Amino acid sequence: MKYSIFKNCIAWAAALLTMLAVWVILHAAVGNELVFPAFSDCVKQATELLQTSGFWKSLLHTFLRTLAAFGISFLIAAILAVLSYMLPTFGRFFAPFAAAMRAIPTLAVLLVILLWAKAAIAPVVVATLTLLPMLYAGFLAAIARTDKDLLEMSRVYQVPWKKRLMKLYLPTVAPYAVKEGTAALSLGLKLVASAEVLAATAVGLGGMMQESKIYLDVPRLFALVIVTVCIGLIVELIGGAIARAVERRWA
Repeated sequence: MKYSIFKNCIAWAAALLTMLAVWVILHAAVGNELVFPAFSDCVKQATELLQTSGFWKSLLHTFLRTLAAFGISFLIAAILAVLSYMLPTFGRFFAPFAAAMRAIPTLAVLLVILLWAKAAIAPVVVATLTLLPMLYAGFLAAIARTDKDLLEMSRVYQVPWKKRLMKLYLPTVAPYAVKEGTAALSLGLKLVASAEVLAATAVGLGGMMQESKIYLDVPRLFALVIVTVCIGLIVELIGGAIARAVERRWA
C-alpha cells in the first residue's frame, strides 16, 4: 500500500516537472509576455489572488453553480438509468434524447439559453445538459454489470428487494457512482467556468477570466486557469480516495 502511494507520488512529481519544463520552453520560444507569460509571474498572480476576498467570492459562486449542475444531473441521470434498466421500452424511448444531448454544441446551447435566462443561470443549464447524458450512460452500464446469476437466485428465493438493493446493486453501483460522480464534478467545474467566460458572468471565475482578457492582464488570466485546474485535480483526487474506500466497504 505504502509502495503504491510512493509510486503515485513519483509519477505525479514527474508529470508536474514535465509540464513545468514545457511551460519554460514555450515561454522562451514565444518570447512575448502578452502571449505566454513566465511561470513565476503566474505563480505571483495566483498568490495575490488567493489573498483577495473577490477571488474567494467568485470561486464560491462558481462552485455553487457547479454543485447545482452536478446535483441536478446526478439525480436525474440516476432516476432515468433505473427506469431504463427496469423498463427496457423506456430505455429505448429515452436513447434518442440522450444522443441528442451529447451531440448538441455547448456554445450553441449557451447562446440560446442566454436569450431566456440570466448570465448567472446559463452556465448551470449548460453544465447540466452536458453532464446528464454522460452520467446516465455510466449509471446504466454500472447497473447492467450486476451479477445476473445472483439476481436470478435472489428472485427464485424471493429475497426482499431492500436486501437485493443493499447486497447486489449497491456493491456494483456505489464505487462507480462516487468515482465517476467526482470526475463529473471536476468536469462540471471546467464547464461552468468556460460558460461563465462566454456568458460574461459578473461574479464567477469565468467572469474574472473575461475581465483579465479585456484588460490584457495575461499573467492573471493564466493564474486563474491554473487555480481552476488545480481545484479540479484536488476534487478528483479526493473523489478517487473516497471511491476506493467505498469499493473496499462493498467488496
